[in-house]
Amino acid sequence: MKAIFNSTFTEVTNESRLMQQKLRIIQVISQNGHGITVPDICKELKISAPTGIKLVNELQEEGFLKVAGKKETLNGRKPSIYALNNVNFYALSVEVLLKRVSVGIIDSRLNTVYYRQKTDFILENTQVCLDKVESFINECLMNSGISESTILGMGIGITGRVKNSTGESLNFFNFMESPLGEYFSKIFDIPVFLNNDTRCFGQAEKIIGKARDANHAIVINLSRGLGTSLIVDNKIVNGGMGFAGELGHMQFGTKEKICICGKKGCLGNDVGGFTLEENFMEKVAEGEKTMVDIPSDGSAVRYDDILLAALEGDDLSIRLVQDMGYKLGHALGNIINLLNPELIIIGGKFAKLKDLLLDPVKTGISSSALVNPLSTCKIEFSELGDLAGLKGAGALVFDYFELIKN
Repeated sequence: MKAIFNSTFTEVTNESRLMQQKLRIIQVISQNGHGITVPDICKELKISAPTGIKLVNELQEEGFLKVAGKKETLNGRKPSIYALNNVNFYALSVEVLLKRVSVGIIDSRLNTVYYRQKTDFILENTQVCLDKVESFINECLMNSGISESTILGMGIGITGRVKNSTGESLNFFNFMESPLGEYFSKIFDIPVFLNNDTRCFGQAEKIIGKARDANHAIVINLSRGLGTSLIVDNKIVNGGMGFAGELGHMQFGTKEKICICGKKGCLGNDVGGFTLEENFMEKVAEGEKTMVDIPSDGSAVRYDDILLAALEGDDLSIRLVQDMGYKLGHALGNIINLLNPELIIIGGKFAKLKDLLLDPVKTGISSSALVNPLSTCKIEFSELGDLAGLKGAGALVFDYFELIKN
């Protein structure tokens, strides 16, 4: 199976044309998610009925297809429905964030068949850190129980700016002569597809999440930082070089603190997990009370613990989270005026606080959005959970091989 997908078809022969048509049949069935008939195949591939029957029979003999039933018709002979016969397509999926790296094996329905996470990890732009990521991927591959012969490629979502067209990571692992994607492709001997972690999250929402029926949507990834994926005309917007969606660096912030980009006023300095930690520790230093255990060594409380405390009713945590919700909403109101989306999805670690966040986000949006575009824009919270980015990274592989509808 993997050989079919890796064929280049550079030489046009009758054999290569038949191979391409077989591949296209497999792709069409995979995209549909269910079996189809020979007439459906002929219509999709624009081939004659005899050719369609020949191809389907050969794919059956080769073990790729099976008869899954009969199609109900009002009269005449019921055509057979053909489906994939225990054919599994897998992607090796990797997500590299500031404080964790995750590895999964994802199937073409974006189900996770294997998953591991490494949390004793700090992302650094060093060879040592890159070696740790590579070693963890190898370890996961060995422990997954999935044959490498069934893995079509690797999808990587990494924090920071990414040129997805060339596989370059511009903020991390940028010290090599070749792009990061090319480096991993040589190491693991499979095609590698690279994108920003939030863009991968948006990809998952578009394919299996709440954005699958939306033509125009904004997907917010609110965790340690603030990231954004834009869906316009039913397509993920990457931008000219892959940098689209930098909402966190738009000048909607109120703090005078210098952002990591070197500028003041970035929204990411007002909204996000890192800022929540800073704000929380400042309030504690001012004498505010909280049910959160404060580390005796003076280190900051992790934002995950603050979010959990908010869910458990901690007043300080709730006030800080809702203040962020209003600021995020005020910025989104301006984006609604600019792009007129039909849907805004808020995901990431903050999504589990939807009951606490929804009202302040809506209030913030109302303070800046025009009435007409706001009236047709829904606010939803992601339900894909922590594996959304990992699934989106796997989707990069299946999208390339045309095994999923995108």
